[in-house]
Amino acid sequence: MIPRLMEEAILKSLELKKIILILGARQVGKTTIIKKIQQKLAESGKKTLYLNCDSDEERNAVNTTSKVLLEKLLKNTQALLIDEAQRLENPGLTLKILYDNFPNNTIIVTGSSSFELKNKMSDALTGRYIDFTLFPLSFSEVLSYSANSQNKILQKEYAQSLLPQTLLYGFYPEIYLENHPENKELMLRKIVESYLFADILSFQRIRNSQAVKDLAKALAYQVGSEVNENELATRLKIDRKTVVSYLDILEKAFVIVRVHPFSKNPRREIGRNYKIYFSDLGIRNALIGDFNPVAIRRDVGFLWENFLFIERMKKFANQAKPVSLYFWRSYGGAEVDYIEALPSQKLAAYEFKYSDGRISRGAVSFTKQYSTKVKLITTENFFDFI
Repeated sequence: MIPRLMEEAILKSLELKKIILILGARQVGKTTIIKKIQQKLAESGKKTLYLNCDSDEERNAVNTTSKVLLEKLLKNTQALLIDEAQRLENPGLTLKILYDNFPNNTIIVTGSSSFELKNKMSDALTGRYIDFTLFPLSFSEVLSYSANSQNKILQKEYAQSLLPQTLLYGFYPEIYLENHPENKELMLRKIVESYLFADILSFQRIRNSQAVKDLAKALAYQVGSEVNENELATRLKIDRKTVVSYLDILEKAFVIVRVHPFSKNPRREIGRNYKIYFSDLGIRNALIGDFNPVAIRRDVGFLWENFLFIERMKKFANQAKPVSLYFWRSYGGAEVDYIEALPSQKLAAYEFKYSDGRISRGAVSFTKQYSTKVKLITTENFFDFI
């Protein structure tokens, strides 16, 4: 098993005596991490109970709002771990009763559909939980697991060798651990159809299953570019409101991440359009059916930009650090790929280049306007950035 960096942050958060909610797409490792935490809790002397709500029997055991039944369930138990809690009929109320009536119990919950689970929880758990988002494996997690060395020079060499397959197949745990490219591609297609879209299409707001698939594919061709909702609506022959709704669902299903522009001067900077990145490049490449080698791809620059953005996002998510991420673009066309705002820290700005090591005019313009130097991240120096 590849150790997950988020485990430490989750274990530390248990001190706050809140419900711990771990969100993430299917197959990213939520069950693995919750069982690892269960093992740690058991080793500390706590009696634990793990329930997977994908199983009818285990779901029925906790699928109640009866305090009497929940008390029987928790008899001689100090830690309750519920996997795929969105399967419960009323997870918000069930968890509220558990939290309010059994304050000495540790409660950890996972969910694959943030739109489904959070909608069902409504306001019932306000102030009662802390949530984490678990992404597929991060580059640093894989490097620590696979490099077999603490020597930074050797790690950097291994990172360079790992990069081409990362840009093609992403970091779903099952995909990374598979050695054969043909099997990786087959498994990624299975994840897209059997897990990812199966969960999305089960959601009640989806009326046109083909439209949401076509939208995901269209977005896969627009990685790193600004999204025009009206243009997408015209291309897919659906109305703009439906496009907006489906974009929201794709984001809450952990397929895409929307990035909004940074602006302190709306008159001179674009403040409405946003960019799209995919949470995993393997999923993105499976959607467009392109697993050609990086060396011959025309979209390598976009793959590189997506890779760096998501890996940086994973870095902060794994540390449970709050951060605001943006891009910047002026009406004149000047652009900076990535702006990072951490609480009580100076603004940081970065430009991503796969091969060209020159700072753009957009970076120069941003530095003049915000007195913030733009750092260039390439294949030569990305190691420390992620």
